Amino acid sequence: MKKKKNMKDFSNIKPLEHLMRRGEIPSLDYYRKDNLNYEYGFFLGIDIVMPLHKVLDFPAQDLKTSWKTTQDYINKTLTILEEEYNEDIDEMSPTVDLDGEQIRDIIYQLGNPPVQCYPIYIITTGTDENEKVVYIGKTSSSNHRFAGGHLAALKLNDPKYDGLEKKIYFGCLTFLDSNKEYVPLEWITPYDHSEGLLSSVEACLIYHFKPELNSDHLKENHSRIPITLMIENWTQQTSFLHYEQLAYGVKL
Repeated sequence: MKKKKNMKDFSNIKPLEHLMRRGEIPSLDYYRKDNLNYEYGFFLGIDIVMPLHKVLDFPAQDLKTSWKTTQDYINKTLTILEEEYNEDIDEMSPTVDLDGEQIRDIIYQLGNPPVQCYPIYIITTGTDENEKVVYIGKTSSSNHRFAGGHLAALKLNDPKYDGLEKKIYFGCLTFLDSNKEYVPLEWITPYDHSEGLLSSVEACLIYHFKPELNSDHLKENHSRIPITLMIENWTQQTSFLHYEQLAYGVKL
């Protein structure tokens, strides 16, 4: 039987694991709409790139599942701290301190913390200075969006794309709070707000790049939040879109 691929085999973006190594765990009541600061800007970190024809080798991405898995892990950790270590959780604080013994106990009980998902994907054609964005989408589906024949991928069979290299990039979204601390999408509550932020970023990316295979959001920016977005390409395979910046206000 072919081994099912796991996100931990791909992702180097592990904000929860990184925070725990610092001796902290998020206090989820803090990560709500009022504590995000859009004026500081936020980031789309592109960490994965692969030939489009190999996309089924990459695990299906699903923000809702990733959000729930992350929230469950954090809430179970906070319960352990309260019930087994008599810790008082300050809901106004962004994080709760952990010592080495507590970290080892949490990992023993719950396993390693989950990684961040990749909710945005970008399909491109061409190479080097001729590479361009042809489609942008959300990966918020529990089933692999490409398994049944993705419409954009099918359109790339048009003869005008013959001979062009076709790649797909996957990116993570990270926001900033009022203290300029990083806030992964999965930490933001409630889920509807987290998903709404993703939809706003997707809409603005499409409006900005106007990919020829997208049909929505091309003529108007439908983002519901002000966008000051920095794209960073960490793939070390290409420099495409590295340090590309988007800045758009909200249409009144």
